[in-house]
Amino acid sequence: MNKFHLKLISELVAATEQLDMPIWIGGGWAIDARLGRVTRPHDDIDITFPAERKDEFIGLLESMGGRVTEETDYGFLAQLRGILLDCEPAHWVGNAYEVEDTPQGSCPMAFEGQIEGMLIRCNSWEAILWDYFYFADELPQAQWPAKHIHSYALVCSVLGVEHVQRLRATFDSK
Repeated sequence: MNKFHLKLISELVAATEQLDMPIWIGGGWAIDARLGRVTRPHDDIDITFPAERKDEFIGLLESMGGRVTEETDYGFLAQLRGILLDCEPAHWVGNAYEVEDTPQGSCPMAFEGQIEGMLIRCNSWEAILWDYFYFADELPQAQWPAKHIHSYALVCSVLGVEHVQRLRATFDSK
């Protein structure tokens, strides 16, 4: 399955670059891209796109054979070639794109990730961690699937215990 995901990520990055539309890969694939290696099988691809270009982004997905399957409180889900895309908007805040309610710097413009030679824009480590904080509020960590426990541990090891604790305190105070 990962090879199909990687091919689709590559095609999406190329297509959005042609449109001068930045996208960022999030979640497990962002972890892998930031580490430069595939760490586990993936069920979906998390994508962050410019909020003001939502219709254009959906049009691109449709032109590639995809379709929106569900509107969510944070964005939408789509299917493309049998692969689930979990799509979330980033909002322009004057000098950068940011995912709502995440730490500043959630959508760096630099291609900070790479998998199999492919450069990828990724959500920041802090934004990735923030998703796990939301997940932990919905489901106790003891009930998480092994893949999420593994990925969360990778993020924590990169950021370090103190940084994770500071971010959790900030998350809890919002």
